[in-house]
Amino acid sequence: MLGSEPVSKRVLVNRDTVVFILIALGFMAIIVQAFSVQILKTDFLQNEADKRQSRTIEIPAYRGDVYDRNGHLLALSTPMAAVWVDPKIVVAHEKKYRAFLRLLNLSDTQLNQRIKENRQKRLSFIQQVSDPNIIQQIAELDLSGIYTKRVELSFESSGKLIQVSKRLPSIWVDRRLINRYRYTYAKLAQVLEVSEGTIAKKIRAKSKRRFLYLKRSMLPSVAEEIERLKLTGVYIQEEYKRYYPAGESSAQLIGFTNIDDQGQEGVELAYDQWLKGSSGKKQVIKDRSGRVIDFVKDIKASEPGKPITLSIDNRIQYIAYRALKKVMIEHAAQSASSVILDAKTGEILSLVSLPGYNPNDLKQRTGKAIRNRVVTDLIEPGSTVKPFVVAKALDEGLITEQSDIDTSPGSIRIQGNRITDSRNHGVLTPLGVIKKSSNVGAAKIALMLTPQQQHDFWYDIGFGRDSGVFLPGENSGYLKSASRWQDIDQASASFGYSFSTNLLNLAHSYLLFSNQGKMVPLSIIKLDAPPEGEQLVKPEVANSVLRMMETVVSREGTAVKAAVPGYRVAGKTGTVHKTKQGGYEANTYLSLFAGIVPVSNPDLIMVVLVNEPSRGVYYGGLVAAPVFQEVMTEALRLRNVPQDETFDLPKSTAGGE
Repeated sequence: MLGSEPVSKRVLVNRDTVVFILIALGFMAIIVQAFSVQILKTDFLQNEADKRQSRTIEIPAYRGDVYDRNGHLLALSTPMAAVWVDPKIVVAHEKKYRAFLRLLNLSDTQLNQRIKENRQKRLSFIQQVSDPNIIQQIAELDLSGIYTKRVELSFESSGKLIQVSKRLPSIWVDRRLINRYRYTYAKLAQVLEVSEGTIAKKIRAKSKRRFLYLKRSMLPSVAEEIERLKLTGVYIQEEYKRYYPAGESSAQLIGFTNIDDQGQEGVELAYDQWLKGSSGKKQVIKDRSGRVIDFVKDIKASEPGKPITLSIDNRIQYIAYRALKKVMIEHAAQSASSVILDAKTGEILSLVSLPGYNPNDLKQRTGKAIRNRVVTDLIEPGSTVKPFVVAKALDEGLITEQSDIDTSPGSIRIQGNRITDSRNHGVLTPLGVIKKSSNVGAAKIALMLTPQQQHDFWYDIGFGRDSGVFLPGENSGYLKSASRWQDIDQASASFGYSFSTNLLNLAHSYLLFSNQGKMVPLSIIKLDAPPEGEQLVKPEVANSVLRMMETVVSREGTAVKAAVPGYRVAGKTGTVHKTKQGGYEANTYLSLFAGIVPVSNPDLIMVVLVNEPSRGVYYGGLVAAPVFQEVMTEALRLRNVPQDETFDLPKSTAGGE
């Protein structure tokens, strides 16, 4: 028993020793880990923390699509991207990197060589530095991927730490990290296909700014290529670019958006609030290069813009566009425009203005090209308004269809102003006044009305006021107040002078005849139901004048070239001297034709204007009327409008030719 005591003590001692050793090893492991974190990984962890920042980024909203009445796309948005930089960061890193090379007395080429020679996994040893001041200055540059110390730990096979070997001072670099700012200009230039000097100059010139777009509306594939470079201070932003499938044929009507997807012209501007939607926001984690490395949460979801369906029929729009281009070439005209309306609802089926432009080509968006002449340009409508003065006088009971209007001797003097016809037409009925386009006859009928009656009627059919469709740049025209009208104003207004209007309002006025004397509002939006209207003249009066206008397109009329095979056509020509400062230009004209088809059950209204035809022919019946014929022939077929049965044109009871 005495011999067993020492053994027990030895066991206890051994146990204590084992416990002590285990505890010591645990503490040693903790110390080693702490040492590793504090010394070995200090630069690395700090760098990683700096690289990852929580940021809020904008989520662009999809702009609403624009459709024609048949569901064909007229405007849509395609996903694109923009590259932007923080010039302050880019230029600062450029300067810091140059300073780093100067401190080591190295060129960029020499640094590359040492990276290749001394690459050890991620890090490459560059050189030892004996001057602690240089080490300090390099550390203060705070450049990602450059380390000013390295600690090596040696262990026995048992895991025991036997040596801490510090190679200090020395410089190590992570090639992948420093490449994010070493060749920023060169890499961007290569992807964006511009010179390095151009990129550098652009960024350096804005070195104090925090935001600069380098390129907008890039293909997503190009943006992805830039994003893979992980360049410091270079960021990618999602955005959309508007595309217009109809191109030039609908350019002035649809308009376009700017680089920020904001409506600038046409429908895009008029309905911008409806189309644009609301951008959203989300919180993400980004690295220094702007690359999203983690998603945190949605702050606000983006709300897409609402689509819009126009009243436009893109098929008819293109037919009109093609015909106007043709007439401009044939007559060497300065411009040409047309409007086509649904003869019952007032919906705008086509609105064309030439010369045009390709809305998908930014360079073509010049001031002259983007002008929508249908609403911006004012005209004196000439003889196209003569049917209205006849209609108003008939409705007021001042004349009948059989009334005699003496136009002899082919001229009349009113308040010292001489009004003439092309020849002496003698005695005419109201039908004859329209068919022969007598200025004298129209003036005499107008003077049967009071100034207030004629003024108010002109205003009610749309002259001197906005069209109500809110297209940008609309000029409503000029119509002086009734209190200022004198006899000469009444007379000249009856044949389309002394007031001005735009082509859209002129087309609108013809609804009086196509819609049984009832005026309905114009609409650029497709309607679900016919709108309410205002009865301005009795239906029988409107129908009577419509029949009178049918004779204009007869063999004896001034617009036989507007005749559409198989359909009864009513219309009125106009040939107007262009105005200039203080009067009228002697040899420049506007050629006009306004027509309705078919007379039996009106379906379409079309007004055509050709500005300054310059090849010797300028009458509306010879220049504008053929455009009406060409377009209506195809449009009626597309709309499946039944042809009229065999009919006889009304016989003229007018005197003269």
